[in-house]
Amino acid sequence: MGERSAGLVSTPFWIRRPSLLFEGARVDRDNPDLAKLLALEPEERFVWGVLPHAARSFAPCIISLPAKIALPMAVGYLYCRTLDTYEDLVADPGARRRALLSLPERLERLRGGESAGPAPELLYECLDPRDKAHALLADELSRLDLLFLGFPAPVQEALCDLVSDMSAGMRWAADTFETQGGSLADSAQLSEYCVAVLGNPIRFAARLFQWLSGRGVDLDASVEGAARDVGEFLQLANITRDIEKDLLRGVAYCESLSDSARRRSAGDAALIIAARTALCDRALSLAPAYLELVDGMRLGSGLMSSSALMMLRFTDQHYRRTAARVGVEGGRVLGVSSVIWRSLPGVISGAWARSQMQRSVDGLCALQSDLRAQASSMYLS
Repeated sequence: MGERSAGLVSTPFWIRRPSLLFEGARVDRDNPDLAKLLALEPEERFVWGVLPHAARSFAPCIISLPAKIALPMAVGYLYCRTLDTYEDLVADPGARRRALLSLPERLERLRGGESAGPAPELLYECLDPRDKAHALLADELSRLDLLFLGFPAPVQEALCDLVSDMSAGMRWAADTFETQGGSLADSAQLSEYCVAVLGNPIRFAARLFQWLSGRGVDLDASVEGAARDVGEFLQLANITRDIEKDLLRGVAYCESLSDSARRRSAGDAALIIAARTALCDRALSLAPAYLELVDGMRLGSGLMSSSALMMLRFTDQHYRRTAARVGVEGGRVLGVSSVIWRSLPGVISGAWARSQMQRSVDGLCALQSDLRAQASSMYLS
């Protein structure tokens, strides 16, 4: 017990939650203070300090979860971010594959009572300071490991499944990008990639909530399917945001940009607008799955409903900004703090939170219609 408590902050989480939300909203993700992040002690403080740099809008949603599952969700997400970092920033295919294999093996060793050993020594190709923060996290795996060891057995099981499934998906993605010249070929491959990156974490969150509710960690088939679709809906937000940056890395998520990816060029503005529009349209078609997942999980009132509403609103705001980038009026965009505080009443009323989620999904479906009208107009012109 002494080893576990050494990694935790003694102040109860519910007392620290408001300050963590406030601090996270003020973080400069474009210019992270790497030295300050490295100096954070104990391990739990490091997790909450690095999370906003690794998770963006997911960070306040994780902090807003019930205390019993907030830290496991944060640690699980950071392990996933590490896998994503291997896939994004390790250029050598052999080293990348070995790294992707190493993380699930590491957790199984820990779970079996063995020593995990040091984090793999890798060469990261960082394009900006945000990438450097992700690389820093990947080098500090031992801090996550200590917290993992303190989780209950069902949580460890779900977390190991998460990392194993995501690792397999990332290995498939790395091989696919390599053999196809840096691009995905069709919608089926895009779905598979999105499920690997964010469908698995969404499934993990659902399993944690179900465990917290006393229903074990096995999900119904309907919840499993909704989690896959929600993962794609959320991951397409990252993809539509970072098209230009990904092209400079030699990666394209649709065939129309494959030549740009091979040239490592983001110069063809018309092609990028068309691709961003098509990807956004695909994402918005999946928005109703969010309600299916919420209903299948039977959230009710409480922190989980507030967190789910917050996540949907952050995603709503992203797609409205994305619509504006392709010339479609997306409506009013709220700041981070506004999204957080306006979602908190969901703690008191699950019915209110559900009605607000329905309102967001209806708005996203309307935005999809506007995007399609814009795309049709561009085509006819």
